[in-house]
Amino acid sequence: MALGFSQRRLMVSGWAVQIAGYSIILIVAASVLHRLFGLATPVALNLYLLAFIGAGLAIVLAGYALLRIWQGGHRGTGSSLVAIALSSAILMWPLSMLPKLQSLPNINDVSTDTISPPPFVEIAKRRPAGSNPIEYDNANFAEVQEKAYPDLRTLPVERSAAETVTLVAQALRKLRMEVVREAAPDRSTGLGFVEAVDRTLVFGFYDDVVVRVAENGVGALVDVRSASRFGQHDLGANATRVRKVLTALVERIQATVPKKEERRKRRKKRRSKNRSNRS
Repeated sequence: MALGFSQRRLMVSGWAVQIAGYSIILIVAASVLHRLFGLATPVALNLYLLAFIGAGLAIVLAGYALLRIWQGGHRGTGSSLVAIALSSAILMWPLSMLPKLQSLPNINDVSTDTISPPPFVEIAKRRPAGSNPIEYDNANFAEVQEKAYPDLRTLPVERSAAETVTLVAQALRKLRMEVVREAAPDRSTGLGFVEAVDRTLVFGFYDDVVVRVAENGVGALVDVRSASRFGQHDLGANATRVRKVLTALVERIQATVPKKEERRKRRKKRRSKNRSNRS
């Protein structure tokens, strides 16, 4: 009877190690399949959730095994400790996100213009079923975003709208984003657009970016919007991406020289504006 009881405790320790090991395999498999073989993001997220549940279960089983080992002097301490170590390593990933979850706003769409954000056109055609809404949730996001990220503002540029669209596309490609739409400024509206898809480095999650360039007489106004395809909380990723896009664009502008004809047109516009102000 005592032998059977001891064997059950050993089995629980073994189960804990196996479940922890399967959880690690599940995370690796989901990451590889999603990053390289096009596994749907919701499926990958569900697999991650299953792995986290498995890791939690492994810790519970290992803890129960250690308790019975301490009470009865049975074997299996090593297996239980290994299960706890592996499971703790797995759970460190979601636990490391808690500070951002608590300190950053619960939004998944960020724009430098929260009143009239740049729209997704080509991206809207490419988003799979089950993605986040394509429309910016002004009622729930705008005020929260402005409080959390007051630095995200429209960028004035001393270049023509047409040249700025080209520079925006170059900046996005330099950031290793896939440009899916590059529309020169419309003659009637003066608006140009660049849309791109960004992927996270390790897990390959898709996020979408749209940049609007508006002619304003002496240059252009640039607005950037970044949105997550899946998930309710972006952990600040979209705000960081908007800053990177703006920084890359400024660097691209500083690295190029305006065309001679464009410089002449801008000087002419400034002179005309100054004369009208004096009159």
